[in-house]
Amino acid sequence: MTTTARRRAPEPVGWGTPERPRRRGRLLRSLVLAVVVLLLLFFVGGGWHFAGQIHDDALEVDPWEPSYGQNVVRAGNGTLTISDPADEQPILDGPHTWGVQWRSGYGQVHGPGSTADEVTRDLTLLSGRLPRPDEPIAVDRAAFPLGRPAAALGKDVHEVAYGPDSLPAWFVPGEGTTWAVLVHGKGGTRAEMLRMMRTAVAAGLPSLAITYRNDQGVPADPSGLYQFGRTEWQDLARAVEHAQGQGARDVVLVAASMGAAISASYLEHVDDAPVRALFLDSPMLDLGETVSYGASQRTLPLLGTVPAPLTWTAKQIAALRWDVDWDAMDYLDDTSWVRAPTMVVHGDDDLTVPLRVSEELAAARPDLVELVEFKGAGHVASWNSAPDRYDDLLARFLEDVA
Repeated sequence: MTTTARRRAPEPVGWGTPERPRRRGRLLRSLVLAVVVLLLLFFVGGGWHFAGQIHDDALEVDPWEPSYGQNVVRAGNGTLTISDPADEQPILDGPHTWGVQWRSGYGQVHGPGSTADEVTRDLTLLSGRLPRPDEPIAVDRAAFPLGRPAAALGKDVHEVAYGPDSLPAWFVPGEGTTWAVLVHGKGGTRAEMLRMMRTAVAAGLPSLAITYRNDQGVPADPSGLYQFGRTEWQDLARAVEHAQGQGARDVVLVAASMGAAISASYLEHVDDAPVRALFLDSPMLDLGETVSYGASQRTLPLLGTVPAPLTWTAKQIAALRWDVDWDAMDYLDDTSWVRAPTMVVHGDDDLTVPLRVSEELAAARPDLVELVEFKGAGHVASWNSAPDRYDDLLARFLEDVA
């Protein structure tokens, strides 16, 4: 009997062979690993970089200095003409009121402006002499000179000191026992509050414009960084105690930008704070939200806007590197510190603190908070956009609460 040998069936070829799936699996794992490594590098490297930006833009102590970015063409007959060939300072073109500073003087520009290569505005000289042609000038949001507060207030200003560190403050006496205590923003000076202090003084309130740690010429915070109310509230507490020691029974806090965070932190820490009312301008009440808002305005090659996960990573890295407590700098999570009538003013063109921060505060405490928007105004620039409206608003508020 003969047998016929069975022919072994040929093994399949191509992707169906056992070797090919193993090869494909290794390739897939390698690709996944490569993507993970690239993402890790992107988020860790990018997060480290943007954490550095958070440090430089928000945390690092960087007191305000005038930036002389334009040159004078001519000055006289109540006008100032500035060269602006690249439209580097478009805020000068509109009708807003700004301070302008040069080496030997200070003034305010106001009224309509041209949009040509040369910007001509009405000029009110506040100190010094008129600038010479080609003299560099700086634009100043404060609109009044730091060295001459009496020129802005129309009354004698006393330089006083308060607290164990003898922090300097401007004081103008007034009537009654309700004081206005004014708190400037990050990196600013007392001059920033002269716009509001003028109205408080005119209303007859004893008015105290304070300084706090990290300001020029005063002791620094132990961290060497801005703390957005975490530690600065102690300086405000001592200023209020100083006012009480001089006869104040209660105070109206008038605060701008980070000054609002300092005021909120003070109210969080002092249950019996004698605060009768608050007036907050462009309040920076959530540093984390402010950082996210700033990141949303940046662009990255190929990606366009900065991805939210990258911003989150940068915040976590900043927290580890510089002990940033994002929760402690969020005064919107718990708004029980709002215990008195509060007026908030905020420009709808604020590129530093989003308007939604003030909207959230007003929505959380509609019984106590009134929000007033200023169209076309930037950060702490509502007064500059409409000085008369701003002054009237603050004057009525002080009349109602003081």
